[in-house]
Formats: sequence, C-alpha cells, structure tokens
Amino acid sequence: MRRPVVLNTRPREQAGGLSRLLVEAGFEVVEAPAIAIEPADMTVTRELIRDGAVDWVILASPNAGRALVDELRGSAIRVVCGTSTANALGLTNATISLPRFSAAMVLEALQPLVARGECVLVPRAEEGRDELISGLRALGITVDAPIAYRTVGVEEAALRLRRGGVDIVTLCSPSAARSISSALTPAVRIVCLGETTAAETRALGHHVDAVAAQTSMAFLVAAVQSVVGARV
Repeated sequence: MRRPVVLNTRPREQAGGLSRLLVEAGFEVVEAPAIAIEPADMTVTRELIRDGAVDWVILASPNAGRALVDELRGSAIRVVCGTSTANALGLTNATISLPRFSAAMVLEALQPLVARGECVLVPRAEEGRDELISGLRALGITVDAPIAYRTVGVEEAALRLRRGGVDIVTLCSPSAARSISSALTPAVRIVCLGETTAAETRALGHHVDAVAAQTSMAFLVAAVQSVVGARV
C-alpha cells in the first residue's frame, strides 16, 4: 500500500519541522511553498520594548515576533501568544500561552487582566485582520499595531498541485489558501492549522476536511492522520 502524499505549503525556511513530523507519521512529503515571508523594519518597535513603553505584547504567530524575540526574552513585558509560537520562539516567559490562538480567545483571556490606558503591542502581518485590534481598543486599551511582515504568494505549491499525485494539502495561513485556491480540486483533502485559515479556505469555495485541535505542527499532523481513508 502506497504512502499518502502530503503537500507542505509552508514558507521554505519554515517547512522542515512539519515535514519531519509527517515523515515520522508515515507520509510521503512534498515541500512546495504557497507564500514567502518578507520581514519589515522593526527598529522602532524594538526600541519601544527596550524603553519599557509597552505593557503587553500579543503575538499571533512566530513571524509576528521573530524580529522582537531578543528584547522579549530579556524583559518583564507580559506576552500573549499561542503555545506553538512560544515554543518556536523560545519564549518560556510567556504570560499567557493559548493552545489555540484566536482573537476571541485572546480578548477573553486579557479582559480581566489589562487595565484601561495600558499599552498593548500587536505586531501583525500587513494583510492581517483587525478584529483583535478593534476588540482591544473597545476595552479602552492603547494599541500599537506595527507591520511586522508581509506575505507574498508564490506559485510553487499551485504548480505542484496541478501536476497531480497529491492526496492531502496542509494550509497554515489564509494567504496560503488564497495562493493555491485556483489549483485545488475535490480530489485533494485539505487540512488547516487554525479556524481562521479554515474559514478563508471555505470562503474560497473549498471543503475543509480537518482543522488542527491546537495551533501546533504536532496537532496539524494529527489532523492529517484523521483524514486518511479510502481516497488515499
């Protein structure tokens, strides 16, 4: 019996961990990025952290905090992020580490802890959604939301899908879903890292077969395992 083929669409420099876990789980893995990450200049933001001008930092992903990690590791600033982001960045001092990161979960966790007038830093993607920022401001909190990076679609994953032979595709961001949308067919099962990515994938007209129970690569692999069946 042949091994199911999984297309790993993460950016090339971030794909290795997921590929290793998939191979260990018995899958054949093809790496073909759907997006590339272009970091922004975070010099001013790093200075704010060093100067103690920030009370909280919220990191939606490792990409949001990669340029700030040295300042955050050595500071008393309270950090909110997903468990997988904390692990990826080595932030053992994260104040709140959520098993599944979402705007709603962050707001629920922070509401009883953040005082009106405190400054919350939310580094984000250029194309990021605004519900978290809007929710924080509605609580009377000062929000600084600098652009930490932008994602750029690349064609490699879509081209690989069109060649055929892929059973399952993993999607870790809405931008990845948009990048490969035109190449997806009902014959390929789709597994998403989080509900935000799953919602974007569905909005693009595709069926999502599974969503990771937590936003980590290990749980993403478990979700991939859950969809293996008669079609692969």
